[in-house]
Amino acid sequence: MPDRKGDFLGVILDALASGVLAIDRDANIIVFNDSAARILGVPKEKALGRGLLSIVPNSGLVNVLRTGEPEAGRTQAIGPRTVMTNRSPVFRDGALIGAVSIFQDITEMEKISRELDSTKVLVHTLEEVLAGAGEWMVVVDASGVITMISEAYAEFNGVTVADAVGRHVTEVIENTRMHIVARTGVAEMGERQTIRGRDVIVNRIPLKDGDRVVGAYGRVVFKDVEQLRQLAGKMNLLESKVRYYEEELTHLRGARYTFDSIVGSGPAVTAAKEEARRASRTDSTVLLRGETGTGKELFAHAIHAAGPRRSGAFIKLNCAAVPAELLESELFGYEEGAFTGARKGGKPGKFELAAGGTLFLDEIGDMPLPMQAKLLRVLQEREVERVGGTSARRVDLRIIAATGKPLEELVGEGAFRADLYYRIHVIPIHIPPLRGRREDIGEIADHFLAKVSADTGEPRRRLSPDLVRVLQSYAWPGNIRELQNVLERAVAMARGDVLLPEHLPPHLLRAAPSAGKAVTPGSLASAKAEAERAAIVAALNASGGNKSKAADLLRIHRVKLYEKMKRHGIPAARDN
Repeated sequence: MPDRKGDFLGVILDALASGVLAIDRDANIIVFNDSAARILGVPKEKALGRGLLSIVPNSGLVNVLRTGEPEAGRTQAIGPRTVMTNRSPVFRDGALIGAVSIFQDITEMEKISRELDSTKVLVHTLEEVLAGAGEWMVVVDASGVITMISEAYAEFNGVTVADAVGRHVTEVIENTRMHIVARTGVAEMGERQTIRGRDVIVNRIPLKDGDRVVGAYGRVVFKDVEQLRQLAGKMNLLESKVRYYEEELTHLRGARYTFDSIVGSGPAVTAAKEEARRASRTDSTVLLRGETGTGKELFAHAIHAAGPRRSGAFIKLNCAAVPAELLESELFGYEEGAFTGARKGGKPGKFELAAGGTLFLDEIGDMPLPMQAKLLRVLQEREVERVGGTSARRVDLRIIAATGKPLEELVGEGAFRADLYYRIHVIPIHIPPLRGRREDIGEIADHFLAKVSADTGEPRRRLSPDLVRVLQSYAWPGNIRELQNVLERAVAMARGDVLLPEHLPPHLLRAAPSAGKAVTPGSLASAKAEAERAAIVAALNASGGNKSKAADLLRIHRVKLYEKMKRHGIPAARDN
């Protein structure tokens, strides 16, 4: 009979939806019903007789065994589940002989509770939005019945919030279509609506639960059409400012000169300009060749300004002016920490700055050989890698190079890479020296005098016929740059409005025998020496006293230049 009672009690415990777990005085499990096995995920036969903590490591039932005090309504996490448990001590004849826990899985209930809390927060937030900031807003259900309305909007419609909620929207808001949007699920944006004699602009948006339309949200965007007109005016003003600043930025970063800036109409310069115009229509690499001071940079600006990349940046770099150890970081940029003193955040190089535009590499014949190899890779792969970087960046740009050096000779000497030469020698354009376009000298001189007058505000000077003859008879080793320097000096020396030969530097007068100057008989050697001295002085003037550039102009070695300067009594350190 007792066994039958025990079996019956076990059937009753297994029929319970709640888990039942009991332990003896040694914390060994003696009762473990089917629901406990299901909730804890442990088969009954593996749990019975085992230590409680080996089955439920974080069980609080051992505390009840220790204190003899019951614990009610305690939550406990068991794996992914959350249970609610009541724990009680078990006494016999006043002695503590064990403890029992009855627990229930509340994981789903807790999830629902959290979702309910989130919904309450959302509803409260929406109510706060509707109540604050003076906004005119309304929410309706699928039938068009108002469920929420802002206090300001209710007041404008002549009702209170309490009066409006629960009524059909057509009974509260004049000419509304909120109920139609709630029925069709089609949004209506920026619609005009007349309410109580006022024209307003509204948005009506359907509210959906999945694919089902559950209502609609409406908001008055502009409480008066005049507000919309004012906003449109502000937008037009802002767009005009943006266009203006874009044009200014393009002007600052872009080319400063066009083909109209290249003065002269003689056959030599006209042919060069025509070649450059044709080159500007393509994206091919251009190599500008000419002596120092002939205007190679002017042509580079003009090609960029006339080409499809005119809205992009025009970035220039003089390869001879940057020390070899800094040239790579100037061209390719660097990452933060690439070297001591590197700028925080790194710095983009000229290649990146010229993306979408043109990079002008002046004096490319002076580029060191190691850098030539890296430039060749950029021209072939169209990607750059910053100094200290680990990834390549794509660049889309046009290259215009310029040089006054005989690249073919440099290639033969091994000072310039042959493969790079053929890469940049796609469209070569020869810029004629000033002595090859003497017919343009008068026009160029007039142009410079007009510029000097505009810059200084002084009256514009005129050229005397004798002075023009002197200018046209001179060899101009420094080309247009030297001509500009000579004219600036003449303007400074002249007191009247007409420039005369006497206002020119003496070396220029000595080197211009065809200007009506009396020629004194003398030995051929002395005449050659005087001509050589005049050429050296002219080259030094044109180069601003730079001996290396003066030697390049004279096509002699710098050591040879110093020897000749010493022989002719020309000081090594001299004024322009």
